[in-house]
Amino acid sequence: MFSSNTHRLIFIFAACALAFGMMIGTVPTSVPQFILLGNWLLEGQFKTKWVKLKNNKLFWVLSTVFLIHVVGLIYTSDLNAGWDDVRTKMPLMFLPLIFFSSGPLKKNEFDLMLKLFLAGCIVNVTWCAIYSFILHRNIDLRSASRFMSHIRLGLYLVMGIATSLYFLLETNSKKEKIIYASILFYLITTIYILGLASGFFNLVLLLCIFGIYYSYKKGLKYFILASSGVIFILLFAFYYINHIYNSQFTLKETSYNSKKLTNDVGKFYYHFEGMNQIENGNVVNTNIILQDLQYAWNSVCPDDTFSLDPAHNTNRFLVLLRYMSSMEITKDSIGFSKLNTDDIKSIKLGYTHYDYKNWSYFHRRIYELVNEFQEYKTHQEINGNSLTMRLYFWGNALKVISQNPFFGVGTGDVQEAMNLAYQESKTPLKREWFKRPHNQFLTATVALGVVGLLLFLFSVFLPFFSIRKHKHSLYLPFFILSVLSFLMEDTLETQAGVTFFAFFNSLFVSYSYFLKTKN
Repeated sequence: MFSSNTHRLIFIFAACALAFGMMIGTVPTSVPQFILLGNWLLEGQFKTKWVKLKNNKLFWVLSTVFLIHVVGLIYTSDLNAGWDDVRTKMPLMFLPLIFFSSGPLKKNEFDLMLKLFLAGCIVNVTWCAIYSFILHRNIDLRSASRFMSHIRLGLYLVMGIATSLYFLLETNSKKEKIIYASILFYLITTIYILGLASGFFNLVLLLCIFGIYYSYKKGLKYFILASSGVIFILLFAFYYINHIYNSQFTLKETSYNSKKLTNDVGKFYYHFEGMNQIENGNVVNTNIILQDLQYAWNSVCPDDTFSLDPAHNTNRFLVLLRYMSSMEITKDSIGFSKLNTDDIKSIKLGYTHYDYKNWSYFHRRIYELVNEFQEYKTHQEINGNSLTMRLYFWGNALKVISQNPFFGVGTGDVQEAMNLAYQESKTPLKREWFKRPHNQFLTATVALGVVGLLLFLFSVFLPFFSIRKHKHSLYLPFFILSVLSFLMEDTLETQAGVTFFAFFNSLFVSYSYFLKTKN
């Protein structure tokens, strides 16, 4: 329709727009992909493109994930859900198609896409900070991310950190080094401040792997030095988490934790037998005067009342008990009178520890995770606990796989099969938490069986080994991040996740492929 140069410019423009837009929402992610596909179709020259693609093994390998899910439609019983799944995964097919048939990218074009991705990272986290912490004073860390889940944001930001480090090491300009060092610091600080535990874990693991890998290539002395650094990091992480865990759950040997019959004015205490929740080393569910607390709270906060009826705001009551236990004050009207205005505000915000407001967001997230683990360990409430619920997700996924081992349940039946497994296993999860496996390898196996899993692994891992001598410096961190993401998330079941994987996989593999064929 247009000249070859015009179509080429549109391709570069749309790819750059996608690199930037996938950080800032659904529409900025979708529109560039429509432009890319529309431009590719309008350009024509399908015979020439077919010649480029038909013998290109890497293109077909990258497209395998999409194609096996199309095959899975043949035996699915829910075609509507199956087609929705296939539509979500379309970038896994057409992005490799476009990148491999549009010819090699020049280095400046390649770098421009990466720089715009970095710009998208900066815009994303800056707007999230302004919206959540300045305009709305939001204290819920998980809702701080405005454009994607907090786990997906962590994945993107770690890739942004790797990208800024790449440019920092590549450039000789002092001005650019300062810019990329500032971006690097900004993104790392954001991960810490927002308490993106998965992102921080991925970042530390990535640094450890790279440190050992590159030091090994430089010699024994550097390898020993890097290994010592990794061991120190692991020991510090263990100490930090263990310190939080012990300070929270090691029971203090004080009179506060002994059961009492009455309080100082003769009112009888109530004890919830069989419950052993601990907050800041203090027992939560003993020495309580229910009516005292209800009356005292409702008199201070008439606009935020709670009832002891389980159907009405019992969470406020539990937060109050945990907060008072963390302060070691009696759980009656006498203890309640010791709470000041700031304490009341903290309780209304859902803080369960008196010092919670002074902690960093990262420390808060570790505190939440160790509480999740303890609640799972002591058979308490686990609904809504993102980490420990995964154990139930994975267990029920394995049950479905054992019933449909070879070819799975079909592309559209994953959720229905999981729902049935949850019901049969009498899971403690509520219906609203009947989720997919939250592990891309398990999800692929549930849908497509062991055969599908093998093809999925083939599609993910073969390009890494095929282009190992010509791979771009950023391909390795991208590959490691993707695999880590697959272990904890259904990465390819959402637009943000599938776009991340399809775009960078197509970008890096096609760039390395053309470099390999040129040489």
